[in-house]
Amino acid sequence: MTDNAPDLQLAALNNLGLMYANGQGVPQDFAQALQCYQQAAERGAAQAQSNLAVMYAHGQGVAQDFVQARKWYGAAATQGLAYAQSNLAALYANGQGGEVDFAQALHWYGAAAEQGDTTAQRNLGVMYANGQGVAQDFSQALACYETGAASGDPAAQYGLGVMYANGHGVPRDPAQAEHWYTLAAEQGHVHAQFNLGFMFSSGQDGPLDPVRAVQWYGRAASAGDAAAQYNLGVMYSLGQGTAKDPKQALHWYLAAANQGDAAAQYNLGLMYATGQDIEQDESVALAWYQLAADQGDALAQYNLGVMIANGQGTIASAEVAMQWLQLAADQGDAQAQYDLGALHQASTPPHYAQALACYRLAAAQGHADGQAALGWLYANGAGVLQDFVRAHMWFNLGAVGGHAAAANGRDFVTQQMTPAQIAQAQDMARACQKNQFKDFD
Repeated sequence: MTDNAPDLQLAALNNLGLMYANGQGVPQDFAQALQCYQQAAERGAAQAQSNLAVMYAHGQGVAQDFVQARKWYGAAATQGLAYAQSNLAALYANGQGGEVDFAQALHWYGAAAEQGDTTAQRNLGVMYANGQGVAQDFSQALACYETGAASGDPAAQYGLGVMYANGHGVPRDPAQAEHWYTLAAEQGHVHAQFNLGFMFSSGQDGPLDPVRAVQWYGRAASAGDAAAQYNLGVMYSLGQGTAKDPKQALHWYLAAANQGDAAAQYNLGLMYATGQDIEQDESVALAWYQLAADQGDALAQYNLGVMIANGQGTIASAEVAMQWLQLAADQGDAQAQYDLGALHQASTPPHYAQALACYRLAAAQGHADGQAALGWLYANGAGVLQDFVRAHMWFNLGAVGGHAAAANGRDFVTQQMTPAQIAQAQDMARACQKNQFKDFD
């Protein structure tokens, strides 16, 4: 009995620490818990070392300190405590308390996984799937996920669903993906809930089922997932899988937008700008567009530029408008390219070179306004040498797209051209169409 006395004392100190930490039988007191754990940990008690690491990791009774957390998890891990091994691996993987070290993370996850730690098994699967600290190996990842999933770990079930959805390590099997997502989702795994919502709302890999999509998006949205909140807002806005409900759409767009979701911010801007299902307010629209535009949303950048150019919700400024239109144009937005060209052309004096460059970009995407604008520049010799043949070509292409002004322009230049020039312009237009408008200006 005497030989076991030190071990019993350490166990008693650790248990006393647990009581203080959890407020069991005594008022909760993290400082007292820390003191008990510290005494037992310094005398080599693995469980106390792990509990002390938890206190440092979460800043309970002491300033948060991941260096100390690494130290004490490491002490417990070397004594074989699986929970400490798994948590130590997480610190190495996340670069908490020191540099990211995937090799060490892999080592300690492996040690904990061998003892049946489901969190470690799942995270080991993530490392094999992503090739972190080891060559990417979907077969190994699958085995880790399967072990964790069989133990009921929702994150492992989700990971297994992803593997089946993408055909990683197994033949692609949407039905199995749905099965594992559902098991994880029913345990509250938010990403699994979102993925089920997406599967049912898109009809991807299975029948379209908007009612079930709303249900799963709703659960993920209620748990705070911004993407699910946005998608749920869309479904309420369109009346998909549920009755159309603008108030619910607004509610979920706001929830997502307040978490920084750019698409939701854009949709709110659109609602306020157009007065769609809400009282029109251009200043509020401008604010939402600004938030989305700052995140690089091209549609928001374009709409923001147009509103500023027109003085909607703010003082008109062609200069500021052009800055936002340029950002959208740089992302390939053809309408932004055309409108930017129009603002350059309307400048005093006109910026014909910039206008020409913008119109060319829009025209090359088949934008009829851009094609017509190019036609007029060539017809009038504005910023380029007057060229009726090239003007006719662009007018003709715009007219094919249903642009009335382009058809009128074509009729105008036709009167200035010889039959041979007209035939040449028509041949150029056909060749330009065949080459998808590339390299024809």
